[in-house]
Amino acid sequence: MALITRRQFIGQTGFAVGAFSGLPFWLDNITDGSGLREKSPSINAAEIRKLASKISGHVITPDASDYDEARQLNNHAYDRHPAVIVRCVSPADVERALDFGRSHNLPIAVRCGRHSSAGFGVCDGGLVIDLAGMRRVEVDAQRRIVRADAGCLIANVDQATQRFGLATIMGGCPTVGIGGLTLGGGIGTLTPKYGAACDALHSAEIVTVDSRQVQVSQTSNSDLFWAIRGGGGNFGVATSFEYRLYSLTEVFGGALTYPPGAISELLRMYQQFTAKAPDEVMVVAMLVSSKQGPRFVIRFRYCGAPSIGNRLLGFLRAPIKPEEDTVKVMSYLEAQTTEFPQPPKPLPYLETSLFLPELNETAIAAITTAIQDAPPKMRVMMWHMHGAVTRVPIADTAFPIRESGHVVQLRGDWDASGGQAIARQWTKLLRATLDPFSRGIYVNHLSEPSDNFIKAAYGTNYGRLQEIKRKYDPTNVLALNPNVKPA
Repeated sequence: MALITRRQFIGQTGFAVGAFSGLPFWLDNITDGSGLREKSPSINAAEIRKLASKISGHVITPDASDYDEARQLNNHAYDRHPAVIVRCVSPADVERALDFGRSHNLPIAVRCGRHSSAGFGVCDGGLVIDLAGMRRVEVDAQRRIVRADAGCLIANVDQATQRFGLATIMGGCPTVGIGGLTLGGGIGTLTPKYGAACDALHSAEIVTVDSRQVQVSQTSNSDLFWAIRGGGGNFGVATSFEYRLYSLTEVFGGALTYPPGAISELLRMYQQFTAKAPDEVMVVAMLVSSKQGPRFVIRFRYCGAPSIGNRLLGFLRAPIKPEEDTVKVMSYLEAQTTEFPQPPKPLPYLETSLFLPELNETAIAAITTAIQDAPPKMRVMMWHMHGAVTRVPIADTAFPIRESGHVVQLRGDWDASGGQAIARQWTKLLRATLDPFSRGIYVNHLSEPSDNFIKAAYGTNYGRLQEIKRKYDPTNVLALNPNVKPA
């Protein structure tokens, strides 16, 4: 695909949504999630009361005072109205909720931290299994294992493990649920040094769609253990996880914010730096559009001696000097809570993903062109993959991103005043421009996970995932996720 010019990019982002007929197949025929708009069978009050009598947690129906709060998602692009929400407090609650949803032929959504890009944590007319009531964390410092309920947020796990000077591999947004993060792979500060979150997984407890509680590990239900390490929530509802822990209390980290402009030069600098980065370094590049012009920010973490980290930073501090430099020695908890500041209020957004093994000159030019003239609230983020995560063979887990390169997230936000069409078009058009250079997708960054996206995300692992899906969920009860169809 030829690189489009800035004038062409601006012109195309002004078209209506229907103007994308000439772009790749995956920009067309994408609905709001498979099956989410279908009508569900009605459920009478007596059936709801019977369900509630079996649940130790809380059953929420549309007439409840907390219903509107309970159905909210982080992505306000979705406004869905489930028939019933079951806020579970135990695996037994999950088992009974699953049995109810299956027996009534309801769409079933599973929710932890409400951060699903595609809004899969809620469904219209169906059942939501809400794990927010399951947030117990137990740390075995001697064995260096943490057990966390699947309703935990990243902050819950980080706070508990840091009391012992330990950490596991978690993402950098404290309000994200550990379930979605881990089941989709999980990228964070410690990924270059120790791997993805799913690589730290020691075992898990799963409620299968036939309402059985099973433990999965390398020695117990090993096929299911393989599948949940990257294959998402396709195979059952996870109720707890055990992770390996590593000694860590401080990092040398912060953000380098550069003056507006010089985007191409800064992208080249980022590419050159990451090509030689040691395992102790995690770098995230963020390009954000604004009324003042695009800004380039590098979020830097070094898990080692600060003196070495400071020497490495010299490359990122020249020849273009950051306008703001907050890099310092900080606690791991501070690093985890300041990596990605949250907006004052959630906004509707569309995000998509691709994996670039190399940030070549054509890709740099495409990103520069797009961000320089983007409307406000557009962003490009890049997580560099290197080190331990790339030394795991692709076939060892379902998570397939096992080579050096850049996980790229493209995201367009909009607000109540409008801008949805432009944000969606900007995001999709930039992805179309970068797609020829990509090799894979990170499923945790997909607002619209079409079948072709899912197959591209899992590559050579997709066939095995289909076989395991057929074994554990042959009728695709758990379809509201980046869905793997049964073989």
